[in-house]
Amino acid sequence: MVANESQKPLCPVCQQADQVMTLATAYESGISRFAPPPMPVGRVPMIKSMVIGIGIVSVGSFFIIVLLGSVGLPEVVRAIQVVITLIGIIVALVLSFLAFQRAVQGDLNSQQLLPAWDRALENWSRLRYCKRDNIVFDPQQASPKALSDDELSSLLAVEAEHKEAAQISSPMGAHQ
Repeated sequence: MVANESQKPLCPVCQQADQVMTLATAYESGISRFAPPPMPVGRVPMIKSMVIGIGIVSVGSFFIIVLLGSVGLPEVVRAIQVVITLIGIIVALVLSFLAFQRAVQGDLNSQQLLPAWDRALENWSRLRYCKRDNIVFDPQQASPKALSDDELSSLLAVEAEHKEAAQISSPMGAHQ
């Protein structure tokens, strides 16, 4: 239906090209439902680990100051302070390591979503919108037809594709 690259595709409903535009143009003109697919980013909550780590380091710092200033304390009390301080430092390091591991895992999950995001972005760039008929269609189909909201959502979805891929790949990962 498209004779050459410079010619606009015809709307499958009204057979006109004057009101046909890309989804990007439609979005820029104020139609918010045609926003580009959002880029996947890893969101890892780390505030709890940070607060606990800061608390442990603060208590450990307090014990170090007490150790330096406590001349008259018995050796057993000083040994307990040293052990508690060392345990606090180790716990803070372990919490930091676990928080770092979660951040790395979030980045890996985001990277796994990037191919699906690329496909969704390609679909978003290819699809056309007819303002006159308020429809979205794919001009590269052999016989373009209006896409339903569900079809449009599935073409622009990033999460759904990733979940399906995870469900398909998870049984394989269990057998390895």
